[in-house]
Amino acid sequence: MRNGIYILMIGLSMKTIYTLAFVVLVLTANTAHANRQLAVRNGCMGCHADTEYDAPTWPELAAKYHKYQGQADAASIQGDKLRQGKLFKNIKAHRKLTPTNATDLMQWIIDGAN
Repeated sequence: MRNGIYILMIGLSMKTIYTLAFVVLVLTANTAHANRQLAVRNGCMGCHADTEYDAPTWPELAAKYHKYQGQADAASIQGDKLRQGKLFKNIKAHRKLTPTNATDLMQWIIDGAN
């Protein structure tokens, strides 16, 4: 009850709090979905899904890059390395990524590629 009184004292209703929580959840879910769609649009799924190619799967990549979680510039740095062919073999599809797309994909991987 004390928390409810405090919330009412600062002028936020429970409806407003629930609405804000819902918006945060939707934005978070859409970001993960958007980055999966970015991977689809850039052809990443052709090699990194369970296929006959010798490319690491999304769970393998997520496990490898999990160590970068919480590091401010990690996605950008790793995205640049990806585009320059420094992370894996010099792969044409990686070189074609824009800097923004490479950073977004690496952030998605660092965050677990879900």
